[in-house]
Amino acid sequence: MNQSADNSPPPEPAPNEPVVDAAKPNSNRREFITGMGAIKTIRENAQAKLDGIDAPWSSTGDDAGVWEQYSKRAMACEFEISFNLHQYRQAASATMLAFQLVDDLEDQLTIYRDHSEVSQLNQTAIHTPQSVEAGLLDLLCMAKRIHHDTLGAFDVTSGQLSQLWGFESRQGAVPPDDKIEAVLKLVSSDFLVIDEANQKLSITQPNVKINLGGIGKGYSLDRVADLFEQHSVYDFVIHGGQSSVLARGGSGDPTAGQTPEQRCWRVGISHPTAAGVRLAEIQLRNQALGTSGTARQGFFHRGKRYGHIIDPRTGWPTNHFLSTTVVSNSAAVSDALATAFFVMQPDQVFAFCEKRPEIKVVLVTEVSRNSSRVKVTTINFDESQIDVFE
Repeated sequence: MNQSADNSPPPEPAPNEPVVDAAKPNSNRREFITGMGAIKTIRENAQAKLDGIDAPWSSTGDDAGVWEQYSKRAMACEFEISFNLHQYRQAASATMLAFQLVDDLEDQLTIYRDHSEVSQLNQTAIHTPQSVEAGLLDLLCMAKRIHHDTLGAFDVTSGQLSQLWGFESRQGAVPPDDKIEAVLKLVSSDFLVIDEANQKLSITQPNVKINLGGIGKGYSLDRVADLFEQHSVYDFVIHGGQSSVLARGGSGDPTAGQTPEQRCWRVGISHPTAAGVRLAEIQLRNQALGTSGTARQGFFHRGKRYGHIIDPRTGWPTNHFLSTTVVSNSAAVSDALATAFFVMQPDQVFAFCEKRPEIKVVLVTEVSRNSSRVKVTTINFDESQIDVFE
């Protein structure tokens, strides 16, 4: 994931590749609703059945594996939320609250609105501690921990590198070495000093800018999941664009006698360069997935291709992998680590995961430049959770 792509100004960036997609429900019949008209439309289409439902779930046979879905444009991507049809009466109303939450979070986290809290911190926190909203402070603390755990491979101050390379304006070009070196002096999360006790942040180096594009979308998915659980909705899957997924509970009828492990949400990982080819399918239950890749975002210079994901330690794009996918218990963590792993050396990724068996990874590498054949490497997965199609 591009560390600045989530909040990009017009023109909006293309989704990161490869895409992740939820497997289709067993039935072709499903509800797909967009925008604030969702409640009315769902209720008009399903009122007759809803009126006859006393339990929180009732399967009428053809409803098994059928979803109701809601979609909203935010953070330069499409947020899509899916539930089992008729399982929760409150699903539609909770979704409207969730979409309002996403709007509020975007208004807080984006760097492309001068009034946002992050923009204000970038302007006012230079050498002067500023108060920070509790959720944002926790997010910044998480970002700093991941920065240190990945030896600097993830950095929320690296957005200016994307600007320098022209990726934000969609006009990629190789910058001069001296300009890269100058910007690198402004890239380090160590410049962010967080006072957790007093809930304040200060920036110790002028012109350092926070950009939460590589973790903010995942954080928003985590917050939405918390909201649903507060409203007693426990089975759902959320897509944040084509690179982030969070799943709770499972798809299908919870009264059908399946074990919790059998009830899950199946999510596909598509081939990073071959359209319409699915590389793997992962079963998610109470987990989140993030993926990073550069197949469709980059440019050629003197016969060499430069992708849009830049190593914040060197200032240069990397090509160790075609894509990296991370499964963890947090969408924010999965998004951030997918970005970090993309710029890390393979042995560094393996060493990281060896110490953290709860982090599951799919690495896709190129077999030959003259072929669409790829190598898929999985780390820390149980065989029952992933199917690889090579």
